[in-house]
Amino acid sequence: MAAHSDDKDSSGASAPSGVTTGGWAEQKTKLRRKAFPGPADAKEPLRVSITRDAYAELTAHAKGSLNAEICGVLIGELCEDDGGPFVQVDAVIRGAGARKGSTHVTFTQETWTQIHEEKDKKYPKRQMVGWYHTHPGFGVEFSEMDLFVQRNFFPGAGQIAFVTDPLGGEEAILVNSDGQVVPVSRFWVEGRERRCKTNIGQNANASPASTPGNVDQALAAMDQRISQLMQLVDAQSNSLFRFLFAIGLVAALAICTFVGYFIYSAYTSQNRPPELQSFVPVPVQIGDKSVLLGVGIVKWDVPPALNAAFLQLEREKQAAATQPAQTQPAQTQPAAATTH
Repeated sequence: MAAHSDDKDSSGASAPSGVTTGGWAEQKTKLRRKAFPGPADAKEPLRVSITRDAYAELTAHAKGSLNAEICGVLIGELCEDDGGPFVQVDAVIRGAGARKGSTHVTFTQETWTQIHEEKDKKYPKRQMVGWYHTHPGFGVEFSEMDLFVQRNFFPGAGQIAFVTDPLGGEEAILVNSDGQVVPVSRFWVEGRERRCKTNIGQNANASPASTPGNVDQALAAMDQRISQLMQLVDAQSNSLFRFLFAIGLVAALAICTFVGYFIYSAYTSQNRPPELQSFVPVPVQIGDKSVLLGVGIVKWDVPPALNAAFLQLEREKQAAATQPAQTQPAQTQPAAATTH
């Protein structure tokens, strides 16, 4: 997961132009008083509730791209009840125009422009309460870049990071709590609980300067991602090979069947006797008595050699029939007699 921009936030990190990176407290947003849709005794660093329509849209977006990561933002508001604050996600905005890859997705300047225009048009009274993206086939462990985006672009107290693996069906959520990025073990969709993975990666809240061997860990994480990518490529190659092998096998069987049928038909057509199809009685007068003679109508596939012989015989008969008429001498007419 990556983000491209030209602006800087207060910490010096790059931030997308037009994106508010301050927290809810910095914006002095008044929390809306509202009943939490889940159980009243739910305990999490920050409770997360998602409407059914928003969750369906997020899931559909994730399953629409199983070969490349996708991204978007979560729209809603920060609420509170007697149990404390919670995030209510009412809608999602897809990150159109993002640059996608099998192991990364980039929020471009065009993506942020499209997101803010759609938010101002459709959800002017709602807040941007977080972001989401997918790891198709790679699980839901947050990468170093994912954590960087959350810490620097969505640091507000009510802003979350949602990641899902549409192939594995796993989901994970990070929330900001006491200056750290921490996972939650569950969230609620229309009051129905859904479990989350809580493995967000090693040293998720440690700064690069204070972590010994951070470069080695980053290289190890990169090597693991490359290995996962190679496994995915191998799996796709094997799947393509099996598909092509099955197509070739079916084609070979079809050819063998056609050749066998042709040989069988050619062999049996030479030895098959005529097949009687119908019988027509014909009355014949013999002397002073009438008898019935039958005329049979048969079906017979005449072998090509026999058919050629019949045709040749018929031609010879026709030639013999026309020969006498051609060679017969002309008859002389008697001379007319004249009398006086």
